[in-house]
Amino acid sequence: MRFLLLFILCSPILGWGQKLADPLATKRTKALFVNLQKAASESKILFGHQDDLAYGVGWRHIKGGSDVRFTCGDYPAVYGWELGNLEHDSTANLDRVNFKQMKNWIKEGYERGGVITLSWHMDNYHTAGSAWDTTAAVKDILPGGAKYERYKQDLDRFAHFVSDLKAGGLFDRHAIPVIFRPFHEHTGAWFWWGNTHVTPDDFKALWRFTVAYLRDEKKLHQVLYSFSTSYNFKSEAEMLTFYPGDEWVDMLGIDFYANDNSDQTWDEFRQVQSVLVKTAEARGKVPALTEFGFEGIPTPDWWTNVFLKNLLAEPILGRIAYACAWRNANKKHHYVPYPGGVSAVDFQTFFQHPNTLFESDLWNFYKLPKKNNSK
Repeated sequence: MRFLLLFILCSPILGWGQKLADPLATKRTKALFVNLQKAASESKILFGHQDDLAYGVGWRHIKGGSDVRFTCGDYPAVYGWELGNLEHDSTANLDRVNFKQMKNWIKEGYERGGVITLSWHMDNYHTAGSAWDTTAAVKDILPGGAKYERYKQDLDRFAHFVSDLKAGGLFDRHAIPVIFRPFHEHTGAWFWWGNTHVTPDDFKALWRFTVAYLRDEKKLHQVLYSFSTSYNFKSEAEMLTFYPGDEWVDMLGIDFYANDNSDQTWDEFRQVQSVLVKTAEARGKVPALTEFGFEGIPTPDWWTNVFLKNLLAEPILGRIAYACAWRNANKKHHYVPYPGGVSAVDFQTFFQHPNTLFESDLWNFYKLPKKNNSK
């Protein structure tokens, strides 16, 4: 019995001894955590893209469509999807992606071996304005708040959406694991859950309630929870000001946008990236660059001589599981190249780099690894 207990506590199914926010997580969800942790430890960085299969520069809803694939010949390893408007029972999200089609694209990416992440820009519960309406609203949706019951109804909508994500055949029907990063970029002030509109204690309470409700009430056991900040912090203590506790989080992420692409910006990136990785590794969490990009990518060698150069400037910086670029709306607002784009040729070199993993480079992330894999 003593040996059995020791085996359970040390089993790699818990992520090399680490506990997940959901002790009842499905075996594929546990395996996803372990493989993401493995990729991060080996600086094998999965490349991701928001809305990749739904639309791109100059196209929408094309079978097999993907600006990433059109440019380098392979799909991204990580697919980001947005659930804003789900709370209104809308047919499409904030970016006009039909939710029914989104489910099909999620299944498509997963069945090819890809990793699925979900964000949710919920409307402001106090004013009914957008997520960018910065009127304080967190207290409204905490237990006892004026919109508490409405928030639970919206979590029910989320649970229904995620529960409907299934794959496999008649004898292997199973839930698709997803990474959920609610209330992201909270270290900034641009969302109603941002740092100047909520106290740390209320934010922690909201996070814990959200996880507990989805896990314990709605019985969602296919979710990893990502605590994702913006990059405007200087220290571990500052990054963790709103942190709900290790038992409520599986991943630590930062969202970074190059903006002016200046040396100062990249100095700041390297500083916060180092804090991210050190903090995640110390706490047994998976580190990730949960959003990143440079709008329009006007620099021809940006992928290799700017982004990757800074990401691999020191060994610790590259120890992240994935980097997910934002969406491609048009020629002015895009974050991965498209055929003929300024940085398209350089992106092909980025694609071939041994530290970047695209979909065809992946080992089975939904099965516990037995040996090292390399590109």
